[in-house]
Amino acid sequence: MLVAFAYAFTSYADGNLKGHIVSKNEQEHVSYASVLIKDLNIGGSTDEQGHFTINNIPEGTYTIIISALGYKTIEKSVTIKDDNTADIHFNLEEDLFKMEDVVVSATKTSRSRKDISAVVNVLDMSTFENTSSVNLAEGLNFVPGVRTETTCGNCGSTSLRLNGLEGSYTQILMDSRPVFSGLAGVYGLEQIPASMIERVEVVRGGGSVLFGSNAIGGTVNVITKEPQHNGYMIGGKVGTIDGKSFDRNMNFNTSIVGEEGNSGLYLYGSYRSRDPWNANPDDIYYDEDDVNQENPKKDDFTEITQLESLTAGFKSFYKFGERKSLKIGATVTNEKRRGGNKLDMAPHLSDITEQLEHNIIGGDINYDWTSADNKTSINAYTAGRLVERDSYYGAEMQKDAYGDSKSTNIVSGVQMNNKIGKVLFGQSTLTSGVEHSYEDILDRKKSYYDEDENAYVPALIVSQQHINTFGAFIQNEWTSEKFNLLAGVRLDHVRIRDEVNADSPEKTVTSFNPRINGKYKITPDMQLRAGFSTGFRAPQIFDEDLHIEMAGARAIRNVLDPNLQQERSFSYTFAWDWETYIGSWQAYFLVEGFHTIIKDPFYSQFMETEEGSGEYIFWKSNSEFDQRVSGVNMEWRLSPDPRFNLQGDLTIQEAKFTGANPWGEEDQSVSDRILRTPNTYGSISANYSPYKKLMFSVSGIYTGEMLVPHLPGGYMNGKLNENERLVETDPFFDMSIKATYDFSLLNDLTLQVGGGVKNVFNSYQKSFDAGPGKDAGFVYGPANPTMYFLEVKLGNLW
Repeated sequence: MLVAFAYAFTSYADGNLKGHIVSKNEQEHVSYASVLIKDLNIGGSTDEQGHFTINNIPEGTYTIIISALGYKTIEKSVTIKDDNTADIHFNLEEDLFKMEDVVVSATKTSRSRKDISAVVNVLDMSTFENTSSVNLAEGLNFVPGVRTETTCGNCGSTSLRLNGLEGSYTQILMDSRPVFSGLAGVYGLEQIPASMIERVEVVRGGGSVLFGSNAIGGTVNVITKEPQHNGYMIGGKVGTIDGKSFDRNMNFNTSIVGEEGNSGLYLYGSYRSRDPWNANPDDIYYDEDDVNQENPKKDDFTEITQLESLTAGFKSFYKFGERKSLKIGATVTNEKRRGGNKLDMAPHLSDITEQLEHNIIGGDINYDWTSADNKTSINAYTAGRLVERDSYYGAEMQKDAYGDSKSTNIVSGVQMNNKIGKVLFGQSTLTSGVEHSYEDILDRKKSYYDEDENAYVPALIVSQQHINTFGAFIQNEWTSEKFNLLAGVRLDHVRIRDEVNADSPEKTVTSFNPRINGKYKITPDMQLRAGFSTGFRAPQIFDEDLHIEMAGARAIRNVLDPNLQQERSFSYTFAWDWETYIGSWQAYFLVEGFHTIIKDPFYSQFMETEEGSGEYIFWKSNSEFDQRVSGVNMEWRLSPDPRFNLQGDLTIQEAKFTGANPWGEEDQSVSDRILRTPNTYGSISANYSPYKKLMFSVSGIYTGEMLVPHLPGGYMNGKLNENERLVETDPFFDMSIKATYDFSLLNDLTLQVGGGVKNVFNSYQKSFDAGPGKDAGFVYGPANPTMYFLEVKLGNLW
């Protein structure tokens, strides 16, 4: 079905343009390619057979730009005459490394990633499929400088680290909007299924001023799927660790586009059910009252959490003519997870339980307008996310461990882009805008009946903050044949109202942050990029503050120091990249150096609230030492043709405090290293398709040694852990293999069948705590041991 956009002229010209677009190597039709007449800003797209037609074109000579996903963009000059139809044939060369993919995460405008001043990595659907990643957390491990990890063995919470910095230093966006609140961030990486993701754009370092000054480590922008053409897909996957514990996934997607191409609707849904799994069922522990250790018990506590999750949503658009469009989208998620033991009983009847139920509703509205001369565009938007969480974090039959949490996040803003023309050394585009973000976070313990006191204990509010952030930004980009410069400033005013902390009920922070990125093109295929940025984090609640960790049969909460002050950051990046040919092999290389300094960094120290009280917390305050993270990200890609590609990345870094920073309760518990941060990590993947219907994939994730804190309370090798300590972990290499085969059915209907093994060599943590006093945070390395899986997909939407 042809999707084309006609242009009305007041003259009597009636020249036309039609053509056929095929791939250069395979000579296959290129469906849904974009055809743009650059000089007139009109165009269309090809149908399923690669044909297009554009009518009513004034007489003249024009530049035609042809672009398609997975192909290199080409330009060609075409002469149009009155009462004639120009018929042109185009051959597109496959962009094996997708360097010309359109991205939005540097300027909030669609640009080829090869042309922008900042380095942007794109994680597309093929990576999720080839590595059998079922959610965002799993797929992000295949981006240079990015590492995700499981941080809790009971509840399965995950954390993202970018360029060596913990997750709260990274701005996570949903369709370019900062609605990923602190509460959503605790488990949110696993709550975004791969089936709803079109691509993920990752900008390391400060980057642009458009996305907020707290994007210190970088920005991860999750772009959800949009309707492009008619199609559907349903799929399922099942995996097992030991033939007893299963992980089941089902998903569907459907896309509907109107005949005129001015409206569309995309629907998606995903369901996951995972059984719990215990890594050390033969380890023993003893009850506290068994002082002579005469009655050993076998561990029955989970290391992989029981999980059930359902996500559904839609994304739609409507175009009001050529220059106006409206986009509306929404997503709902219900997720239940539980870890510990006695999972078939009420939480307060177990020895230890961490149980969470999340209900999440999110949505956004975007209105875009472009002037008739294509020089000015305006984007107005509103997005929101409501997260409700019912929880139980408790041990030894505690009735007071039930809680509920709630967060509301709403962001609204307006952005204007103006193409000014040539200013100084290049074409200038000025971007300006304002944005307001509101976040409300409530975390409380529920009321319960105390049988000893024969009375109800009222609900207790643990944390409650209202955070208003007012931002304004201005940024200008100069582009020339050799040099690009992106420079901007952002002003943020943050007002934090703390309803619980009477010593510091309200704080305000005003921060002015400049950022600059430049690119110099040495040759058409070799570039240098450099950047400098400043940033800050306000003294507010972050995702790690809303995760309650179990250790020593105690629920340990994070508590903010009333005197907590803002952090300040200074980041520097320098990158060289080169796309070339080595013989007949297409190759790409990137080397990127980074250096980040964080003044007055936040850190959490394990401590007893009062001596002898037996109540412990993680106390978040400002360290007297700076954090400094320096290193280099390296990336390489090799491919002789579309049938085979090899790519990998490696990060070598040093992440330290400038002095011995305390991390635990004891005086000797200090370290100048940033914990849970390896100095070396990376990934590798290879895909081989001997012929079109068959694909073999191999992938691996390397995690070097790191220091992980281990708190007392549990048993290991039958002995009680009585002291806190730092454990230097072994390195891990998590390798996976997969094969798929496509069966062609009726018309364009395809059945894909696949299977494989994740973590082939069972590179997995060897020692875990046993017993109800276990340190749930003592978990590191790959998220799963060896797992075998099968999957199937049916449809025409790939």
